[in-house]
Amino acid sequence: MAAATPVLLVSTATRWYGTARTPRALAKAGFEVTLLTPRNSLAESSRFVTRVAYLPDQATPLDWIHAVAATVRAVSPRQVMPCDDVSFRLLAMLALSPPPQMQPRLQAELAELVRASLGDPAHYAASVDKTLIYAAAGRAGVRVPEHAVISSVDEAMRFADRHGFPLVIKRPYTTAGDGVRIVENAAALGDAVTSLSAPKMDDLEPDASRRLVVQKYIAGTICYQNVAAWQGRYLAGYAGDRLETHGGPMTPGTVVRYHDAPALREFSVQLVESLGMTGLFTSEYIVEKATGLPYLIEINRRISPGTHYGAVMNVDLCAALHAAMHGVDSPSRSRLDSGEERIFVQFPAEWLRNPQSPWLRRHPVDVPWDDPELLDAMLALRNER
Repeated sequence: MAAATPVLLVSTATRWYGTARTPRALAKAGFEVTLLTPRNSLAESSRFVTRVAYLPDQATPLDWIHAVAATVRAVSPRQVMPCDDVSFRLLAMLALSPPPQMQPRLQAELAELVRASLGDPAHYAASVDKTLIYAAAGRAGVRVPEHAVISSVDEAMRFADRHGFPLVIKRPYTTAGDGVRIVENAAALGDAVTSLSAPKMDDLEPDASRRLVVQKYIAGTICYQNVAAWQGRYLAGYAGDRLETHGGPMTPGTVVRYHDAPALREFSVQLVESLGMTGLFTSEYIVEKATGLPYLIEINRRISPGTHYGAVMNVDLCAALHAAMHGVDSPSRSRLDSGEERIFVQFPAEWLRNPQSPWLRRHPVDVPWDDPELLDAMLALRNER
């Protein structure tokens, strides 16, 4: 039997469900999983994690980078995978603007690993910074909302004069709806610009708080394209529509319908090729209710809560990536069939949202029965509420 391919999952968060569920999919695809995480994370409970390394309490970005370096030296991973948005930005910083006190040889080694894991560094910022992504997507031929990059209330008001309300205001970097406002009038617009442009202590990019993007609001539904890519080549993917959410239009889904969406798939192919992407990620769209047209709104360059479902549907993103790394054909499909649909209830998310939810009785619930310690950790989340 061939030796498993070492992979390092890096995390700054402790309660992301996708981080906890992906080790099983990776292990089944032929990876050996090491996890770098804060203590007391869900993911460290998974029996499919071979090794766990811990970040220091209250870790700074420099602490995180040193921990990544030490773990890489210990396990020699072929890939490093970000599990949350901050982890991706820290890996990008490691490749593009490392701390000056890092040894040049070590920085070069880590930068090469990041490049091999995430793709072309020239496009890291443009793929996740909300003030840059629309221009990059437009160059790739991907449809985006009417928008403008602004740095003042006056600029936002001029955009409102042209396009009317409602509008959407975003910081350059957002997570799960944090840093996003939907505004209905001029007063709310002014408040949002003032609030979102205020400096944040945890900004990794020094100029991030001085730029915002304002975009025309599009009435429609959010849809994700879960993707595996390798060196600018789209490998496999599937679309997911949120049928139930944690609690609002900008929060993650708890019940998701998976299907094939040709328009989203084609846009994602164009993004992968234009941005030279490698890894597992999701591109996020809003599908306009009036026209059915999809508009890109962001790219989440990290493992998502939908990553592990691919193995269940025989569109295995982890297997596709593993095969591409080894230069062989994937044992799995690259997409769902036309008209094929699967609805999954995310555990524990939907159970925590509503223990009496009818979704829990009507559709498959992804309870990790074969990962009992992780299941116990998830059940314990009820006590935190």
